Amino acid sequence: MEIGMIIVMGLLLAGFLVFKAGDVFAPWTITVMVWLAILVMFQVQGDLLYPLGDQFRTCLMLWVPIFLIASLVTYKLWPQAEKTVKGEKTLMERKPLFNSSLFNFLFFISIVITPLYLYQIMKVVMMFDLSDMLWNLRILAVYGEESFGFLNYSYVLNQVLLVVALWEYPRVPMWKLVAIILTSIMSAFAIMEKGMLFFLLSSVLFVLYEKKAIKMRSIIFSVLGIVLLFFVINFARDYREGSDPNDAMTFLDFFGIYVMSPSVAFEYVEEDLTPQWGSHTFQTVYLFLARWGGDFEVNKKLQGFVWVPLPTNVYTIFQPFFEDFKYKGVAFFAFFYGVFSGLLYRMARNGNGFAKCIYAMVVYVLALQFYQENVMLNIVTILQFLFFTYLIMQQDFGLSWAGLVAEESSASTEDSDLLAPEDPSDEFVTTAPPETSDHSD
Repeated sequence: MEIGMIIVMGLLLAGFLVFKAGDVFAPWTITVMVWLAILVMFQVQGDLLYPLGDQFRTCLMLWVPIFLIASLVTYKLWPQAEKTVKGEKTLMERKPLFNSSLFNFLFFISIVITPLYLYQIMKVVMMFDLSDMLWNLRILAVYGEESFGFLNYSYVLNQVLLVVALWEYPRVPMWKLVAIILTSIMSAFAIMEKGMLFFLLSSVLFVLYEKKAIKMRSIIFSVLGIVLLFFVINFARDYREGSDPNDAMTFLDFFGIYVMSPSVAFEYVEEDLTPQWGSHTFQTVYLFLARWGGDFEVNKKLQGFVWVPLPTNVYTIFQPFFEDFKYKGVAFFAFFYGVFSGLLYRMARNGNGFAKCIYAMVVYVLALQFYQENVMLNIVTILQFLFFTYLIMQQDFGLSWAGLVAEESSASTEDSDLLAPEDPSDEFVTTAPPETSDHSD
């Protein structure tokens, strides 16, 4: 059965690329590539873990076709902006309008609170053995009950500023972009969490590719590099003084745990028969209702471990939907994900600046669907990301009349490329020519 799925997905991927149904960052293309890669890995390194089970295969056969149809149909039905003529920049390539006064205000806040956030965390960690500092950082992030109030916003602020700065360069100068990248790395180090680094990588690759500054081979080499970097980070984080060197994680163990194991572990997920509707999918909603005095069960976000035979506590994107609604939940949320990702992709290709920034988060979420669910289980962070992105990308108000007038004046001159092509020297990077003259629909 898995061989048949590989053949079907391989043909689908070839069809998307040959007939140019979007590009490599289209939601249907990402989804097929992710699951095709997982299935191929099990054919090559299948003896590393237990075999895939029927429960996973059934959910995959529900998720992929429903997601593909929903995203493609939504993309095709949503009105398309007028195509550019040959030689002009596509609407996806062009820098969108943004509110520079609000961007600079949030940039200043991030520059201030990110070091403070790291400082507060390090004060706690340095109370313990410094030789285990990286391990203690992760333990504090996972199990600690400390709250740092407004400083916690540094994480999502850095995500928003990163995406906007990448799209707006060189209107956002290089020194600000470098500063944002550094604060993003500081946010990741503060909790020893690889998600921010992966978001940084996926956003950079997505934006540069859409600006035709890099080619597909750059994406492939970057992904291989980040896998090796994550292995080094994980090795350093899990090292503790006095530990047995024989217990150290090998690269194959790391690859098996973080890439392949969630698909096998999903076989251990069972339907939750508690009477509370959607307690796993909407656990964040129930958390807030419980804090406001409601009598609701709140599930822990941190999952228990299973051995497959390597230990893991992540169960693919299917996990919360299956636990609450079984197969019909997987099917429904495949449709939900497909509709909204297809809509945002169309809006981004139509030149909508807000959608361009939000779609960077979609790329991140879809690229990690083999690992875990990152929308419903992180809905607060997602809403904050949407809110701060909207603040920066909207043109209705600013922090000062002078700043808004200057922004509108800049927009009228720098973005006249909506009618005429930009100077080629205004590219993010100009060393690599585009693979194709345009991205067709």
